[in-house]
This record gives sequence, C-alpha cells and structure tokens, in this order.
Amino acid sequence: MKTLDRYILRAFFVNYFIGIGVLIGLYIILDLFVNLDEFTKLKTDSVFQTMARILDFYGHNLFLYFAQLAGVITLVAGCFTLGRFHRTNELTAILASGTSLYRVAAPILIAGLSMNALWFVDQEFVIPSIAEKLARKHGDTEGKSSFAVWFMPDAQHANSLVSAMAFNPRAREMRNVVILKRDAQNRMIGAVRADQAHWDEERQVWHLRNGSEVGLGTAPIHEVEAESLGRVTVNEYASGLTPRELAIQQSSQWTNFLSLIDIERLQKYYAESGNNEFIKVKHSRLTTVIMNMALLCLGIPFYLNRERPSIFVLGGKCLLMCAICYVFTFMCNSVDITALGVSPALLPWLPVLVFAPVAVLMLDSIKT
Repeated sequence: MKTLDRYILRAFFVNYFIGIGVLIGLYIILDLFVNLDEFTKLKTDSVFQTMARILDFYGHNLFLYFAQLAGVITLVAGCFTLGRFHRTNELTAILASGTSLYRVAAPILIAGLSMNALWFVDQEFVIPSIAEKLARKHGDTEGKSSFAVWFMPDAQHANSLVSAMAFNPRAREMRNVVILKRDAQNRMIGAVRADQAHWDEERQVWHLRNGSEVGLGTAPIHEVEAESLGRVTVNEYASGLTPRELAIQQSSQWTNFLSLIDIERLQKYYAESGNNEFIKVKHSRLTTVIMNMALLCLGIPFYLNRERPSIFVLGGKCLLMCAICYVFTFMCNSVDITALGVSPALLPWLPVLVFAPVAVLMLDSIKT
C-alpha cells in the first residue's frame, strides 16, 4: 500500500463515519419527531423509563437504518473525499506528479466494496438475529401488545394454516386458536381448536388448553358423514411457527429481516402464489451490492476532473444523477407487476441493466 493509498483511505473513512453519524442521526431525529407521542403515551412512565424505551428501540434499529443507507453513505464519503481534494488543490498536486485519476479512484472503489461486504454481514447475520426487535412498533418496545394471526402457513406442516384471535409476543401465548390441516391438494382434512396455546421453547411445541382435533378424512367435505367427524383431545401441537416468526411477520417488511437461508427454507413451504415476494427479496440482496457500487461509480466521476469547476456545481450534477438512480431503484423494488406475467426477478435487476452501463461509461469518460 502506497502513501497515497493510505492518505486517500484515511480521508475516505473519516468522511464515512461522519456520514454514518449525520445521515443515521438525521433519520432517527426525523423518525422520533414524528413518533414521539407513541413513546410518551404511557403517562405513568418516568422520563428515564421513556428514554430507556427510546434508546432500546433505536439502538436495535441502527442496524436496519445502516442497511437502508449504506449505499448513500458510501457515495457521500467518496464524493466528500474527492471534493475536499479539489478544494485544497490536492488533486492538482496528485495530477502534477503524473498519477492517473483512476489511481486516485482505485482506493475509494476498493473501500466502497469493503463497506458493501459490511452491509452484507449486517443484512445476513445481524438483522436476522434481532428481527423480532426490529418488527416492534414505536409504542410497543416491550412487546406487550397483542395482534391477530390470520391463516399463516406453518413451515413444519406445509399445508397447515394457523389462526388466532390474539397473540401476545411477550407472553408467547395465542388465544382462540384454530389450525386448519390440508392435504397435498389443499383440501381440508382436519381442524385443531384450542382456547389457548403457550409456546414451549425447549420442545418446540405449542401446549394447548382445551385443545381438540376434528378429522375429516380425505373425502370432500360434502361427502363426509357426520359420524366420521370424531373429536379427539389434543394437548400439544408441534409447529414451525415460533413466537419469533409470528412477531416478525406482523411487520410489513418482515421478509427484509430474514437471511437468504431463512428465505430459501420458507419458500419451500409457501404456496406458489406466495413465492413471488421471496424471489424478489433474494434477487434484491444480490443487486443491492451491485447498485451500491454503481451509485458510487455514478457519483465520483464528477469530481475526478482535471479542471477546477465549482464544488457546488459538481455536487449538483452528482446529486441529480444519483437521485434519478436512487428513485428508479426504489420504484422497481416497490411496485409489483407479476400480475402481467413478468418474472418477479426482473424488477430487482432492472436498475442494474439501466445504470450499470451508464456507470461504466462515466468512468471510461474520465480525462486523465
């Protein structure tokens, strides 16, 4: 590693950590400003208890915010590093020494790639390990609120559907439970009902209170005789739907909290109509790394310039180009066009197909 590499990398990482503090700090302040009432709605809590809930909530969500802003933070660090070199005439001195501008860009691109590796570790290992914390609402940091469970597929029993009038994550209990058992053709072959179900972590089963099962056999319901509807007492139900998974799935973005291994596992148990979201998320994990690097390659060419334009002009052009890329990527990840017969894997790759060639052309157009 040359002296120039160490100098550029030191400047990059200083700007990177400043960017983390500013962008994530701004994110938290805006979110707290909008949702402060949710944290303070319990009038019996002291100021310290309220602060503890706020710190607990945002302390875990820091990892989620980093995953959402990692590409932007890398771009900001790279542009600020080169922008400072422009302002202090250091880029002119580097060029006068006969060093290529590509040589200046190389440490920044390598550092950006390493930060993408950090993003991957955060997304695949850290976030799945605290997924139930990230799924909490602002006003329920302790997980006391109950919510209904409606026809959730059971990963251990592929065709079973679990419903409950109320599930309490903290108590790990469901009330008024109904489990519909189906055969390979999705015909109902039985039903389990219980007043209450309590999770046994050691045995990975739900203990049922007043539980009973009704078997319908394999014949269609209208052909089943009344005598065949025998009711059997059931005390427990082995399930792949753990309290952790139930708590995660209450969140609208729960698939983003899962690792690729978890998504691959769950994809086997969901109906064909439910696989589209899993396919889209799996491809998005791969394309996010590419688009984070493409975003960096779209931004730094504006600053790799032999001339001395205004830093504000360079920043404006860079902001416009990267904003178009970011908005286009966000729209592709948000819309759903599978009803048109289009593969769900196309949308995550569409920004790569559009902007990756543009990033390569912009790097190639650098005059050095």
